[in-house]
Amino acid sequence: MIRQIGLCLLLLLSGFTSYAINALPAYTIFYLPAVDGTTPKPYIEFYWQVEPKTVQFNKNADGYWVSKIKTEIQISTDTGVIVQDKYYLQTTPAASIEAAELQNIIDLHRHTLPGGKIYISLKLSQDENRGVYTYEDSVTLQEQNDIFYSELQLIDTSYETDLTDNIFLKNGNLQIPLCADFLDNYRKLMHYYIELYGTEKVDTSALPLIQTTSISKKENSFVIYDLKQTDTITPAEVVPILGDFRIDVLPSGNYYLNTVLKDGNGKKLAGRSMFFQRINLKPVKLTDSTADDSTVFENVNVFDLSNTFVTKYTPSQLMAMLKMLLPISSPNEENSINTFLKKPEETYMRYFIYNFWKARNKQDPEKEWKAYSKQVKETLKLFGSSMQPGYETDRGFMYLKYGPPDQRYTVQNEQGALPYEVWQYNSPGKQSNQGAFLFYNPGFMINEYRLLHSTVIGEVRNTNWRSLLYVNGSQSNNLNSRAEQIFQGQ
Repeated sequence: MIRQIGLCLLLLLSGFTSYAINALPAYTIFYLPAVDGTTPKPYIEFYWQVEPKTVQFNKNADGYWVSKIKTEIQISTDTGVIVQDKYYLQTTPAASIEAAELQNIIDLHRHTLPGGKIYISLKLSQDENRGVYTYEDSVTLQEQNDIFYSELQLIDTSYETDLTDNIFLKNGNLQIPLCADFLDNYRKLMHYYIELYGTEKVDTSALPLIQTTSISKKENSFVIYDLKQTDTITPAEVVPILGDFRIDVLPSGNYYLNTVLKDGNGKKLAGRSMFFQRINLKPVKLTDSTADDSTVFENVNVFDLSNTFVTKYTPSQLMAMLKMLLPISSPNEENSINTFLKKPEETYMRYFIYNFWKARNKQDPEKEWKAYSKQVKETLKLFGSSMQPGYETDRGFMYLKYGPPDQRYTVQNEQGALPYEVWQYNSPGKQSNQGAFLFYNPGFMINEYRLLHSTVIGEVRNTNWRSLLYVNGSQSNNLNSRAEQIFQGQ
């Protein structure tokens, strides 16, 4: 399936004021992981950008210019409607009409879908005199049960964020898709996103998995202008891939973005392509692929590890290193580590650990690992025992994740309470507010402290902590105890 939006439409949208709403809709099909033996379930990201100069703005009671766009979405099959949504999309208030007509009006919806043929409909309107914008399309979804890619999605903007409630959130990034397969003269980078599914099924004898992403004039044809990237893929149920190409070398024309996955034996496992258009009035001339960074476009992450720091570690040490990385891992990295812990693969673990630190210090990944390993050694001294290394304990985990606490209170002999510790942080992680951890020792072993409760966002929150901490099961006889002072009412 190829969805093309003509250059003429895009150029027209940017250059005049109309009495009818104009918009650029697009959609991408992704999949949810299989559950209990079922096949992966497809879902749609349906998004559209409205041309602000075609929208009627009015002043509100506060003197700001706003607009309300009546939005109607319908998704159906041959047997009936599966999604029907009607609402008003309100624009961001602007101080002037000029500012209002410059803002980016974009919306996105996600809906799970059945297999088979799907019909999509979008209607945008404001009043009877301005007409109705209507968009209709259909797509046929095939059942997927092996290794496969989602559709490719062009990305306008993507950056890490602390937001937790935003429709554009994806894998910890605020990720806004492009609503057209068109890249204008002002874009020097092309950002793309794709998901890979089912690689956890690959036998270790077929590793490593090699992904090649490239740009060509024809679908899956010869690479042009050295626009090619090769990466190793860590096996997982879902692998999100966010990448980019420098496209200042591409002249105006039609192109394809291609992604191919092969196993270590060169066998093709999956592939995906998408069409896009490019306008570039002054392309950069590529004369020598061995020149400086301004003309080199290949980014190769498959490399010889023999001269890197990861070669000196034994398989058992690699397994221990992976556990050490868990406190500072992203959700995707955590999933990969847990996969390795269940199904170790020595070569691929080395690649993962090296890439983990290279992502944090491109110039000297070993330096970054050595700095972190010093913190790991601290947890061994502070929280380790003959039964468990410090980095695997609850206190060691939080110590590595958030650093040493700003205040640490150890309470060994409070009447009616088990031994406990309270750690306070002024700003744990990226949070602007304070947070605290409550660890307790239910077994009276010296270092057997477990996390019982926390006020830090994203960590364990146990409102019933008193029933476990206090011997009488309800509360301390001393309401001025350290735990009550810090966690009162929580």
